[in-house]
Amino acid sequence: MRAFRLAAASLEAERVLLGLRARRTALRVAFGVIAAIFVCATLAMAHLLAWIWLADWAPLHRALLLFGVDLGLALILGLLAMRDTPGPQEIEARVLRDTAFTQARSSLSVLPILGAAISSPLMGTALALFRRRR
Repeated sequence: MRAFRLAAASLEAERVLLGLRARRTALRVAFGVIAAIFVCATLAMAHLLAWIWLADWAPLHRALLLFGVDLGLALILGLLAMRDTPGPQEIEARVLRDTAFTQARSSLSVLPILGAAISSPLMGTALALFRRRR
């Protein structure tokens, strides 16, 4: 019976873990889309302002400078988007799942069942009665 409760706890922890991971991914996608929209608008305005500010430069030099800045920002934002660290709830659910699954597996092995049967009071009484008859 204990093994089934542990297996149920393991499955519940896995369900919580998947739900938290899906929620975290959905939030990351939503924030990423909104951030991309604002980045596009900000970059368009920054390009316009930089183009006006660098009016005394040659058009080719202005374009190369803006290209380099855009490339640097794209690399930084891309690296930030690739980060994926689990939260404390996800780590706790994962530990609970692994612990419950390990305990369920160990409680189904033969040795703990035999050990519990041998150490039970009924087995001790039965052995005592058997010894007295001889």
